[in-house]
Amino acid sequence: MRFTRFSILLFGVCVCSVTPAQTPNVRAKANVAAGKGLFREHCAACHGADGKGGGSMYDPLSADPSRRIPPADLTQLAQKYAEFPTARVQDSIHSKGSIAAHGTPNMPAWGDIFYNQKSNPKLVERRVRDLTAYIESIQEGKK
Repeated sequence: MRFTRFSILLFGVCVCSVTPAQTPNVRAKANVAAGKGLFREHCAACHGADGKGGGSMYDPLSADPSRRIPPADLTQLAQKYAEFPTARVQDSIHSKGSIAAHGTPNMPAWGDIFYNQKSNPKLVERRVRDLTAYIESIQEGKK
């Protein structure tokens, strides 16, 4: 009886210790196609459909100072920073950085698109992840 209990206990400990090692650490995967849709809907007006900065909202002669700021060429980020700056891009999307053309965190250039969903942080996280993955996918001259 004692041996049986010991065997069952030992088996349980082995299963518990082996199972996590066999379970892959699956990170949520980004949906590049969804990111492309978000980009076209919310970013292309400034950054252009190709991400090179030639969007229709840029107007160097505008009376609005925020429209006179040339949008970044998002296809060159990996070259500019020696590797794709994932955290920096995500901070820019969240308006945590100091990008004048993006406006303030309360009213970023694309309105309340991400902030209206702040009650659903997983949705916001997914959208930011998808958009970041799309921007990474359009990098030219990747290293």
